[in-house]
Amino acid sequence: MDRAVIGVDLGGTNLRSALLTEGGDILDRHKQATGVVEGHEKVIRRLIENIRIHLRNAERRGLKVMAVGVGAPGVIHADSGVVVKSPNFPDWNNLPLKQELEGVLGIPVFIENDANAAALGEQWRGAGKNVQSMIFLTLGTGVGGGIILQGRIWHGADGMAGEIGHMTIVPDGRQCGCGNQGCLEMYASSRGIIMNYQEACASDRTNAGARDAATSEMIYQAAGSGEKHALHAVDEMGRFLGIGIANLINIFNPEMVVVGGGVKDAWSLFIDAVRREVGRRAFAYPAERTKIVPSVLGDDAGMVGAAAVAFSRVGVLS
Repeated sequence: MDRAVIGVDLGGTNLRSALLTEGGDILDRHKQATGVVEGHEKVIRRLIENIRIHLRNAERRGLKVMAVGVGAPGVIHADSGVVVKSPNFPDWNNLPLKQELEGVLGIPVFIENDANAAALGEQWRGAGKNVQSMIFLTLGTGVGGGIILQGRIWHGADGMAGEIGHMTIVPDGRQCGCGNQGCLEMYASSRGIIMNYQEACASDRTNAGARDAATSEMIYQAAGSGEKHALHAVDEMGRFLGIGIANLINIFNPEMVVVGGGVKDAWSLFIDAVRREVGRRAFAYPAERTKIVPSVLGDDAGMVGAAAVAFSRVGVLS
């Protein structure tokens, strides 16, 4: 009987899940609202229902599901499968997610941080195939990250490695929700782009309406049309992202940096600024050889990476 796993990307907005083969092919997928405000019990119940749908589909296909991998936001104790704390799930404190899921499903379940899972997805089936040292950045409402060294996720002493979005870029800069000031995610996320734009428009009274109603998507479109404030906002985003990537290159000397998340849709508008800053600030030789590329998997990265975690933990992937 052919083997498969179920990969889950448990986001603050959407719950995505898929049935995947050993080769990483997605056989079926499901997406729905996570419903965080309803509390962890209902979210877990919804998660179990989705997994059971995939289990039934696997049975109809004659597949044996070896395990379930779940990418979840926050601080994860990977060995025990406990969600220690999650900013997107306020009532998920020391939640034994692995234990709860295994108790109902009766198959092995493995939990990983969502950004780490997405990094593994890109390494297995995306932009980072066959790459042994890679940094993955996901740019959305915030900035997440995953660090792969010698082919494996680097978790750090407390499982919190990869919080790249909270690297200080501007001392005494914008106040971040983490309590620090000047974090990368306050300048390079979708929120950061909006703030860049609002600051650029501050002295332009004729643009007040557009400034106040701005979304990151609107800013990308305006920049693509050549609007000066939008162009400045996106260029600033690229500049700050480039500073962050230069720091990562100097510290980790990776083969590749992969950029994913919603902001990557404006890739052509900001990548020149990124590369300009990297060229200015990183050591020349590693900066030249490090590839900076967009994500290939997009929204599938988390599911595919969670599946990679599951396959590796049951000994199918090395």
